[in-house]
Amino acid sequence: MVRKQEGKKMKQLRFLAVFIILVLTILVMEPPIEPEYLECLASISQVIEIDNLLKNQPQIGASAAILIDPASLTVLYSKKATQERAPASTTKIMTAILTIERCSLTEIVKISRRAARINGSQVGLKEGETITIEKLLWSLMLLSGNDAAIALAEHIAGSVEEFAKYMNARALELGCKHTNFTNPHGLSDPNHYTTVYDLALIAVHALKYPLFQEIVGSKGKEIPWSQSFDRYLKNTNKLLWILEGADGVKTGTTNLAGACLVSSASRDGRQLVGVVLNSTNRWVESAKLLLWGFEKTECLKVIEAHETIPDIYIKDSKKLAVGYVLKDVYVTVSKGSKPFVQLVPNQLKAPLAKDQLLGFLETGPTSETVKRQPVYALERVQRQIKFLR
Repeated sequence: MVRKQEGKKMKQLRFLAVFIILVLTILVMEPPIEPEYLECLASISQVIEIDNLLKNQPQIGASAAILIDPASLTVLYSKKATQERAPASTTKIMTAILTIERCSLTEIVKISRRAARINGSQVGLKEGETITIEKLLWSLMLLSGNDAAIALAEHIAGSVEEFAKYMNARALELGCKHTNFTNPHGLSDPNHYTTVYDLALIAVHALKYPLFQEIVGSKGKEIPWSQSFDRYLKNTNKLLWILEGADGVKTGTTNLAGACLVSSASRDGRQLVGVVLNSTNRWVESAKLLLWGFEKTECLKVIEAHETIPDIYIKDSKKLAVGYVLKDVYVTVSKGSKPFVQLVPNQLKAPLAKDQLLGFLETGPTSETVKRQPVYALERVQRQIKFLR
């Protein structure tokens, strides 16, 4: 009888010990964090608009226009920004993006009859000839070759129609809500349209690729075209010769779209991107937009990637937490103004895992116009164990 009672007590003690260990494990164990969740939060990048805060805006005659600061994703000027319009050959920016993202520069492309016989601006590709992706990219963006656009589309997707699906899917991923592409070159089609706002988003993304920046910023390029001769490709973007610091991006002209230009320029390490559609003088109006942006606004870096944010309160923790952000945070303001910066912590209790979301850093030109950047724990935050008396 005594042995049975002792055995029962031992089982109870073992159960209690297991239970205590389980509770302590739950309290101390780092909560799981899904990498996809962190990546999703890190990619939060809302576009904000401050054009209503800026005075003495330039007079632009184009049917639609926009000026954007890529570093802070801030709209500085807008005119009919979401009006759907024909984009002409500025379409080729998206064609270049998909090419850079999906192809090796040394891949060989065989030119089809459809590519060789397309009308409009051409680089002069012949049916049956072979050419590298790299040469086609230069031909696409400098000479605005419609034949190069079709050759790239067919190589990547098998057909122009299938490639258009790729274009529209990528546009949605980049935040374009008023865009529908039906071809890779921009020749007029009633179902082929976009907006200056969407074109700006597309251009901002394209300029992140050094190769794209190199191509669109070049006034010309001599490339080996065949075994017998070299070919000189001259950029159709005259702004490169007119405006100091101009470094892109793409022209476009059709009867339906009018004269169009997606432009960019850099000064003192800062780049701005402008778009004008159906402009009677795209060079002057683009230059006016860019110069006004540099003169009237400035872009301030409020915190660097992985720079620490100290003294974040966490309930029941041994010490104050330290946070960090995953990327540089910029705020664009009118010159002489100070940005709004505020940490908004989540209501959390210790323990917390390393890299766990602590809250958000709100930044913007004013407290009413802000973007949110996720802040993560630099190290594990342990729970403060309280002993009962």
